[in-house]
Amino acid sequence: MTGRERRSGADTRAQIQRVARQLFTEKGYEATSTRDLTEALGLTRSSLYYHFRNKEEILASLVEQRRRDLDELIDWVRDQPRGPDLARRTALRWLAGTTPEHLATMRLAHANQPVMRRITGHGTDVVGGIDRLIDLLAGEHTDPQGRILLRMTFDTVRAALLAAPAGVEPADVLAAARRATLALTAAVADPPPDTATDPPDTAADPRADTAG
Repeated sequence: MTGRERRSGADTRAQIQRVARQLFTEKGYEATSTRDLTEALGLTRSSLYYHFRNKEEILASLVEQRRRDLDELIDWVRDQPRGPDLARRTALRWLAGTTPEHLATMRLAHANQPVMRRITGHGTDVVGGIDRLIDLLAGEHTDPQGRILLRMTFDTVRAALLAAPAGVEPADVLAAARRATLALTAAVADPPPDTATDPPDTAADPRADTAG
């Protein structure tokens, strides 16, 4: 196979993914037929099946792209010096790599939970990768609250996406996620309060007002 043929195959595969993502978003995953895909792409069924066996495999490939990004991020973290700002730098790096296409794929994943549960068995589970990332960032001495905050930090895009009203621009979703990321990573960096030495809150305790 020549280099030109390899590039042509890769381009065709990428085109299938782009068109499928658009159709799945506009019509719905279940409502999009193979015929819809072939007509929109100008391909025969056999040409489509050469690259993907079915719709499920196309959706799995879209999710797998993000999992590969996550694997690269984990490798990057392993090469970084440890420091109080590592969680923030990691979270912002992950956020910077989030594109409108990734947001569309996340919407698809959220709207198609049954098929997502099937394809995560193909090694495309992003959630499992996030668990590995949090273990790497947390180390051995992070308290339970710190681990919760770390998980929330890497869930800001999904949270912003689900909270956004219909029609909100991807740039606004990502900007909101960035603001949340900065706030959460600041909380991760701050040590938790020592509740054992905090003064009791007597304002709400009627027994405290006994002087006089």
